[in-house]
Amino acid sequence: MCAHSVSVKEPPKCSVYKSPATYSTTRGPHVGATFITESLLLALTTAGLYAAVASGLAIEFGVTRIINFAHGEFVMLGAFVTYFLYTLYGVPPIFGMLIAGVAIGLFSILVYRSFLAKVLRQDEHNQILATLGLSILIVNLAAILWTPDARVMHAPAVLPTIQFGGITIPGNNAFVLLVGCVLYALLMIFMRYSKYGIQLRLASDDPDLATLAGVNVDRMFGLSFVIGGVTAGIAGGLVALVLYVQPDVGLALVIRAFAIIALAGFGSIPGALVGAVLLSIAEGIVANFVSQGASWGYGVAFLIILVVLLIRPTGLFGKELRS
Repeated sequence: MCAHSVSVKEPPKCSVYKSPATYSTTRGPHVGATFITESLLLALTTAGLYAAVASGLAIEFGVTRIINFAHGEFVMLGAFVTYFLYTLYGVPPIFGMLIAGVAIGLFSILVYRSFLAKVLRQDEHNQILATLGLSILIVNLAAILWTPDARVMHAPAVLPTIQFGGITIPGNNAFVLLVGCVLYALLMIFMRYSKYGIQLRLASDDPDLATLAGVNVDRMFGLSFVIGGVTAGIAGGLVALVLYVQPDVGLALVIRAFAIIALAGFGSIPGALVGAVLLSIAEGIVANFVSQGASWGYGVAFLIILVVLLIRPTGLFGKELRS
């Protein structure tokens, strides 16, 4: 069974979340100030989810220089953990996504120690093939275990709906933005002020110098995957809450995450939030103001990757990568 044999059905709509793309199909062609403002605000709330996915990927790549194509599948597994905790045991989504973060963090370090650490010092082609193969394997195993069908959690909104000036922001949209910003802020504080965060940055900039300074570089590489796994698990919880759960749901998110870190600069954690905001606004504009723009999500992400690689390969906030 290959990865492309996983069928993709039209996912059920979630009644407590509104995406910019679905919003554009419900309001018709009329464009006014309220419509534009609400569309941009909804796009900004989507940035919270994108930032949660991209920040973990940026840490993994920034420290280890491994392009982890399986990061989207870590998000997908976090979504399934949150979904099953709620549907089978009634665990509230907020606690479910925290449990998912811990579970996927542990899964990530297991994958790194047993598999990825062995290809760490091989060339980039082997690393890409290894993580791509891991991605395909996880997707197909998930499809076998849980079927390829899309599922919706149908959990009540975490926050009340926000209404002002004729603009309506569903509570779950606001919650996604809140979680994304809090997660990003915690990561920045950890990386800038904590002992392990400083060691991670040193290992990222110069592993040899970090080793001379007494830093256990291999441990820092493993820690980067733990952090990436935790953020992926929490992001998966957001996916289960506001979108749908499906074995290949991570693909769409990891493509956008790569676009974000290409725009921000590979390995640039501060730029991940800016990149997430810019991508979500670009997608919102295309979805609402371009004919059939709602189906252009991948196109916007790939266009950003191509333009950035042509004009500024290091991204907006990046620097030359170590060899």
